[in-house]
Amino acid sequence: MPFIAADIGSSKTRLATSKKIVSEESYAAIDPADSSRVLAFGEKARMIVNASEAHPVRGGVADITLTALMLRRFAADLLGSRSVFGATLLAAIPGCAGPVEREALMQTAREAGFSGIVMTDSLICGALGAGLDPGSQSAGMLVDIGRERTDILVFANGGVITERSAGIGSSVLDRRIRAHIANEHGVLVGARAAERIKQRMGAAVIRINGRDCATGLPASREIRPSELRRAADPCVELLCREIAETLMNTPPEATADIAENGVTLIGGGALRFGLAADLEKKIGVPVRAARNAEEAVILGAQQRLLTGRAGVRKAAAAN
Repeated sequence: MPFIAADIGSSKTRLATSKKIVSEESYAAIDPADSSRVLAFGEKARMIVNASEAHPVRGGVADITLTALMLRRFAADLLGSRSVFGATLLAAIPGCAGPVEREALMQTAREAGFSGIVMTDSLICGALGAGLDPGSQSAGMLVDIGRERTDILVFANGGVITERSAGIGSSVLDRRIRAHIANEHGVLVGARAAERIKQRMGAAVIRINGRDCATGLPASREIRPSELRRAADPCVELLCREIAETLMNTPPEATADIAENGVTLIGGGALRFGLAADLEKKIGVPVRAARNAEEAVILGAQQRLLTGRAGVRKAAAAN
């Protein structure tokens, strides 16, 4: 019976077999004349003009029917067949997820046509995918910055010491960037433009293209990244607070290990230029963004497929 690993997020959905990974936007195009008819998912959906848009997953809450259709479509692309019959879904989900979220995921897998589902801790998978060793006796900290939530894990000896989730993600940063550009420079930019701007914050100057707030005509401005980083600073402060509170609930021996080993960032939000350096300055602990930050969770889940270790130990391991 084949396994398919899945990392289902608000921004991206990634599926994997032991040999292949597919990554698509968690996005659907809906027929404006018939709201029950889905025209396409992922990148194909973005290309359809005049379609109504839908996001199967938002704020950690999934539209079960729409997510199941999306999962079935992406899985079919991965397997090269129209059916996932007989396949078991290895679903990456934070260990701190509640029963409602877990039940919704189980129902989604059933509606998508999977014969079974096994849940594995997404942060343990993320640690594996980022090149960390969750089985090490020395504790480590992982921060997964998604679009709408941030999950924080302290791990050692193959288990979880402390795990925490907060309702802050890269979308908060995007909104602050868009608001700053509109208020200070009189230009409206879209969500996708804000995402691109965020990735270019290492440049000397960033050219912003959008719509003039006053005239409604196309407009262009040049902005220094330092200005946008100051606008985003409250988001960094919130992240620092969450990391600090996690450390406060971590045993002293593990905290000492983290001070030496540092903090690893994964998720799409980890890619914002300068974020790791900004966090390091504020918390006084080495911080780095994983090289494969966006795909760390699915890469770790794929490793579990390869090693046959689908499950994850639930018990916390005190250091």
